[in-house]
Amino acid sequence: MKKLILFIIAIIVLISCSRKVTLKGRVLNPVTNQGIEGFTIAVSADTWELPGGAKLVGETTSDANGDFVLEFKKSGYYFSVYKEGYYSIGWYQNGEILPGQLSVGNGKNMKADFYAVPYGKLQINIKNMSCFDSSDKVMIYFDGESDDSWTFNHGLLYEKHGCIDVMDSKVQSTMGYKYFRWVSIKNNITTTYYDTVFVDEGLTTIVNVFY
Repeated sequence: MKKLILFIIAIIVLISCSRKVTLKGRVLNPVTNQGIEGFTIAVSADTWELPGGAKLVGETTSDANGDFVLEFKKSGYYFSVYKEGYYSIGWYQNGEILPGQLSVGNGKNMKADFYAVPYGKLQINIKNMSCFDSSDKVMIYFDGESDDSWTFNHGLLYEKHGCIDVMDSKVQSTMGYKYFRWVSIKNNITTTYYDTVFVDEGLTTIVNVFY
């Protein structure tokens, strides 16, 4: 009797693990709301520390509209979504960006989109337009971005003194809006400036920090 019960449980587990799940969705650039072609969407299953670590159980590619259909066994648990030249924001489901991995639901059909943005470049041009003397000071802050891709650490970026006129090196940045603020002190007068710039795909955007 005990062997029969164990056999039935094993059969149930086997059927459950072999059941197919279909994931439908779209890879999107949330800045332009356009689909992205050529993203690889894959799902792997745990091999319980056997050689290889994880086994690929499903893979597909997004089409010209960004749409994809991925079929895999119920045992699949780890999703990877990637395309060279893009920053992956994450899965979008039920009106919000998921904080981590996409969970495999109890049903046979799943729906979730994936957000990603391409890269451009960002360059900061710092210039003291009316230098008073060597005690002039400017503090430049990065106040965030539309996708939180950590182009810079939030907060103080630079502190410069004197009659500054310098173009910083280009840095890779995700597409989207970036928010800057700088505070200048000249002749004991403090002035605060704000600027929002947009970084576009494959282009260089210059932030003119004039004060």
